[in-house]
Amino acid sequence: MGDAAGAVPGRTRGVLPGDGKAPAHPGRPAVIQLEGVAKRFGEIEALAALDLEIRDGEWLGVLGRNGSGKTSLLRILVGLSQPSSGKILFDGQEPDTEAWRRVHRTLGFMPERVSFFEHLTGEKTLRYFARLKGVAQHEVAPLLAQVGLTAAAGRKLGGYSKGMLQRLNLAQALLGDPRMLVVDEPIEGLDADGAREFFEILKRVEGRTVIMSSHRVGMMSRYMDRVCVLNAGRVVALGTESDLHQTLDLPVRVTLQPSVESNGHLATALERLEIGSVANRNGIVVVSVSQRDKIRFLASLQSLEASIDNVRIEEPSLEEVLRETH
Repeated sequence: MGDAAGAVPGRTRGVLPGDGKAPAHPGRPAVIQLEGVAKRFGEIEALAALDLEIRDGEWLGVLGRNGSGKTSLLRILVGLSQPSSGKILFDGQEPDTEAWRRVHRTLGFMPERVSFFEHLTGEKTLRYFARLKGVAQHEVAPLLAQVGLTAAAGRKLGGYSKGMLQRLNLAQALLGDPRMLVVDEPIEGLDADGAREFFEILKRVEGRTVIMSSHRVGMMSRYMDRVCVLNAGRVVALGTESDLHQTLDLPVRVTLQPSVESNGHLATALERLEIGSVANRNGIVVVSVSQRDKIRFLASLQSLEASIDNVRIEEPSLEEVLRETH
């Protein structure tokens, strides 16, 4: 990946083996291709020669701390900003051609914040956006139903909750039936129930390519096909959650509850295996094992001279992936 494959100094290399660009849905064509895309603001490098492919129908989560380059990437994708160098191909079409512009028009954008008029109703707001986009008015009612706002369509936006406003924001992004959807921090400020409701609505958007940024890492891991982790404008990790676990070799936590007769002996027996680090927490034994040793450790439990009542295996979370790559 050139510069995009650079790992953070002092950290494990975070990009997948090979060029790091292997997308989900490998049988489908690439709908978006970034080739050496960079963005600079004076001396500040917001993006550094990004190479990335996104397949038709793939859901890609873009993760990173503030200042990592997430916003710059999304703004370039939707055309609100131009790259300082490099190019973006849509359906293989070169930039600044009529074919490229035709494909780019099939992209919908849900910004993190949108300025709605509080004195307008939900229906009038969506009709206003439909006129701005040159979209037929008959799309408005079905979209309000799709995002669960039919009952509130006649209410003024001043009385809408944060979750309702986000669903209306999603509805305006879906005007014109876009093939690709770029979504910036859609669940920021929502509680857990509101965030789940948003994703359940978004799941109904079948067949579309979705590129989404969010700080809510746990939610992203449940719904995205792949995640792209940015740090200082570079891709430092790219792949499925399972891929990243293997690549970064983050430890697996295995929690074991010994039987009554083995209480006090299990930790000692596990230490003799010399696989991973063993901790005894009030009789519950927790072992941290590397990804490469996970299968060997689990198989070795069969030979222990201690009986176990329960075993729980916890893979590292995306939060841990984010910490490891920053």
